[in-house]
Amino acid sequence: MATARQGGGRGAASSATRGAAGDGRAYTVSGIPVLLIAEAGSAGDAAEAAILLAGTRLLRRIGWSAVAETLPMLATWPVLVIEAGGVATATLEAGLPRIAAYLARAAVPAVVSFDEQQIDLVALHLLDVQAVMLCAPDAAQRVAALAAASATQVPQLHDSWREEGDRERLERLDQQVAHIADLLADLTRRESPVPRTIADRRRSYDGEPPATGGQAIAAHEVRRLIQLRNLRGKFFGQFIGEGLFEDPAWDMLLDLFAAELEGTRVSVSSLCIAAGVAPTTALRWIAKMTEMELFVRQPDPLDRRRAFMALSPRASEAMRGYMLAMRKVEAG
Repeated sequence: MATARQGGGRGAASSATRGAAGDGRAYTVSGIPVLLIAEAGSAGDAAEAAILLAGTRLLRRIGWSAVAETLPMLATWPVLVIEAGGVATATLEAGLPRIAAYLARAAVPAVVSFDEQQIDLVALHLLDVQAVMLCAPDAAQRVAALAAASATQVPQLHDSWREEGDRERLERLDQQVAHIADLLADLTRRESPVPRTIADRRRSYDGEPPATGGQAIAAHEVRRLIQLRNLRGKFFGQFIGEGLFEDPAWDMLLDLFAAELEGTRVSVSSLCIAAGVAPTTALRWIAKMTEMELFVRQPDPLDRRRAFMALSPRASEAMRGYMLAMRKVEAG
């Protein structure tokens, strides 16, 4: 099987090459290379359109049945765009572990799109690798995610970046950023807003040290706090929408702490619901908080297609300390 190789140099950047998958379509050779894993259909076509709009280049498009054969044979390290929506569960179970292994080995970014019912299966395999997860995305979300993923990719030796000086490279990057910003602005006028990037919310407040002193926290105390938080949207949602009170990190911390006290387990999809935001946003927070060692993932021994989320020991201790400090404040 012939492997797909990158064209190099400035001359190649202005030419075109035929699709390596043999589909006959002409793909541009400028920009970061992208390998698209998608079955035939509208989802794969939407991904191709996003690849073009993001300023990247489609190196190759393959079906899920070709994953095992293609990934080990790649002659370069492309960004992966993975379309799982509508794909059979058995096919995903066979392909996702291979994709996860490739991403871990190659240390390249990926963008994976999927349906809501596939959240647990996709998260089970790709939550710990460098992958942007999009649940039922629109065009603007696809372009934004791919632009962000390609920005973190290291250029290959053949890429024209190697032939540019620092000034030319910065100018070209500035032009690409401006181009993507214009595209996203146009898309958001026609569709839904581009998802916000998770910001670092460090604050200067110093709380009391968590001295538990053996005092017990009851699950109903935490559930009561969750219920009070949900009431805000009921009374103020009429003015600006419930989004005014979105705080997915805190909502998920509360839900996992309550589940811990109740002795129950929480799947990734259930945690997304508890976050009170779009699944794509919730998954981004879950990945971030897992990276920060607030959350830990626990495979389900009875269902290999699902994983449970839980608080780390340190996060659990911090939540317990917070609840005790809140008791003290309420007691006056």
